[in-house]
Amino acid sequence: MATKRLKGMLDILPPESEKINFIIKSFEKIAKLYNFCFIRTPVLESAELFYRSTGLTSDIVNKEMYTFYDKKKRLLALRPEGTPGVIRAIIENNLTLPQRFYYIGPMFRYERPQKGRLREHYQLGLEIVGEKSPYSDFELIEIADHFFSEIGLKEILTLVNSIGCEKCRPRFKEVFLEYLKDKVNLLCPDCQERKEKNPLRIFDCKNENCQKIIKESPKVKDFLCDTCKDHFEKFLTYLKSSGIAYQIDENLVRGLDYYTKTTFEFISQKLGKNISIGGGGRYDNLMKELGGNDAPCVGFALGLERIYFACENLQTKKEKVMIIYDCEKSFLEGENLARLLRKESIPCYLNPDFLSLKKQLKIADKLNFQYVIIVGEREREKGVYLLKDMESGNQEEIKKEELLNRLKTVFMNV
Repeated sequence: MATKRLKGMLDILPPESEKINFIIKSFEKIAKLYNFCFIRTPVLESAELFYRSTGLTSDIVNKEMYTFYDKKKRLLALRPEGTPGVIRAIIENNLTLPQRFYYIGPMFRYERPQKGRLREHYQLGLEIVGEKSPYSDFELIEIADHFFSEIGLKEILTLVNSIGCEKCRPRFKEVFLEYLKDKVNLLCPDCQERKEKNPLRIFDCKNENCQKIIKESPKVKDFLCDTCKDHFEKFLTYLKSSGIAYQIDENLVRGLDYYTKTTFEFISQKLGKNISIGGGGRYDNLMKELGGNDAPCVGFALGLERIYFACENLQTKKEKVMIIYDCEKSFLEGENLARLLRKESIPCYLNPDFLSLKKQLKIADKLNFQYVIIVGEREREKGVYLLKDMESGNQEEIKKEELLNRLKTVFMNV
């Protein structure tokens, strides 16, 4: 019996892999426009890193982490998210601040697989470390909006909120717990536990009864200190002037314990009702909590697979060239041509198995080649190539010296 892939893991095969690559390259291009540099951190980290950062009350740590003991009895974890590893790397390598990083990589969470929710999934993330201005919070939303536009992802709703800081949240916690006193038995078992450890996390619960309870509850925005209120108002000013569509969601707290002040989320209806394709916010205390110097931080992560599934009509360029031939001399001519094209960064393929022209054309069609260059005995005698557009079916004779210029024009933006 053949071995099958594990549940919740996904094979990405052509032509879908080309679409995934397009999304990744678009993200990288835009991140670099805003002065973000690439960072890669290990997939495997000490489990303690996520206990200290993501939070013992988060669903990720409580229910979804892949943890195991290694041969030296150290408790390790496959990373469930990217931010803690980036902050650890900054601290461990004593990097000068401010820094802007982007990352792209696999994350692992043991949860019920469904469309856009996988046990191994990829995240596209940005982290700004060392910038305290609310403009940085806004700029991340602007970058996301730029990215969504670049890949043709429409109808994205941006939700925003402020959850305050360690100065103003204690007063809210006190009032909120008073409100919950006679409603504890109506909360789901998870939220009953959250009430004792981190009441703010109740706002992140999707249970219908819990949602009804928090709908009428006090809101953290009404208890913000002057510093948090000023930060949020300036952030909203930038958002309003940008023209980016957004809504204030008073219940938005995000699912991780390290957030402070601004939180935001990007919602798409393409995958179902109110499905998040990513989000983030400010986490000004995380550097210090992980043993580094006190430094303001803000960032976001987007789910690559969710974005891919939401891009229903994503069309990628398929400019690829296959060179086909009819005899050994034509093969040698085609080999020289392939070498010349690759030197000019034009991707091309030459099948070496001396198949018939008909079979070679079938391969070109099946593998989604846009262009075929036919190098035959007749073409060699005339000093031309036959260039065929596989999409339209049109073909034309073209002189050798003109072919390169024609293809360079086609491929200059690939």
